[in-house]
Amino acid sequence: MSQAEDSDARPKSRGGSRATARRRAVELVFEAFQRRLGLVQLLRQRAALRGSGAEGLPDAVEAPPYTIELVTGVAEHQTEISEWLDSYSQGWPQSRMPAVDRAILYVGAYEVVFEDDVPDPVVLKAAADLAGKLSTAKSADFVSGLLGRLAKIKATLR
Repeated sequence: MSQAEDSDARPKSRGGSRATARRRAVELVFEAFQRRLGLVQLLRQRAALRGSGAEGLPDAVEAPPYTIELVTGVAEHQTEISEWLDSYSQGWPQSRMPAVDRAILYVGAYEVVFEDDVPDPVVLKAAADLAGKLSTAKSADFVSGLLGRLAKIKATLR
């Protein structure tokens, strides 16, 4: 296992593995987009469930801290990320992208551009792996390519 892969899989002080946190963040972003909810609004709904005696329900399970960091980061930069995806997807508008691919791209774009402690190749591989598991093999290539493009120009995006 490479050092980059090892550092991504190892539990972090933020709670759990980044791979698990990333997948959960993608699930929450996907849900918010499908339900047409704000990301922060969805996080608040989940927190309210935890405090209402519904702790046994899957939606009431507390998300890992890195998941919250990712979802909050996507929420803070959602407009920028949307513009980047529109600009660099080479004629493939978000409206034509599978919803799960969009969710992966939003989380991946945030992580590539704003999370300096995770190497870009780790983020790209993780996003491609999620796309391969949750969408299609073609989606994995598309997601990896678009995030790779953002990684190359991220200094100009901040």
